[in-house]
Amino acid sequence: MLKNERLVFDQTVEGLFVRGIGPRITPTLRQQLKQAGLDLDKRLMPAYPVEVWERCVGLAARSLHPDKSEAEGFRLLGERHIEGYSETMLGRAIFGVLRLMNPKRRLSRVRQNFRAGNNYQEALITDLGPTEVDLWLNERGLLRHFKHGIVQGSARGAGDLNMRAVLRHFDDEGVTFRITWTESKP
Repeated sequence: MLKNERLVFDQTVEGLFVRGIGPRITPTLRQQLKQAGLDLDKRLMPAYPVEVWERCVGLAARSLHPDKSEAEGFRLLGERHIEGYSETMLGRAIFGVLRLMNPKRRLSRVRQNFRAGNNYQEALITDLGPTEVDLWLNERGLLRHFKHGIVQGSARGAGDLNMRAVLRHFDDEGVTFRITWTESKP
């Protein structure tokens, strides 16, 4: 492992490929994942280079959502990832705590929550009002769409059925989502 290598941790890989889509992985996809660096027939490694992760997410997106655009396939996998991740030991603990917080407080923890799954995630929240923020993530390439699905799926997983995330801007440095919600009645 190189000192500055961007890594995705095993619980993230488990959340998507074992728990999230495990039963839907065909023998062909399993072989493609193995060739890309993820051997699901062996114990997961502690971490995977982000390039391996992105290749594997892309393979799964194309296999499971062949009728969707690549961006939409990545987003849908992000949503499914949250469902699977919430079944991991760490995911259950994180979502248990998140359900106790209001949306703004929950969003203030987004960097820590993403960092539980990788070693590189940076996040900046810009407060735009009582029920609106911009969230910037240093996520590039098609993984920005995966993170879009994660943001939307996380809101649902935490009980915020009225929270919306819209991809507003992206460039070579990262992606910005506008997140809005309605205040719950006391």
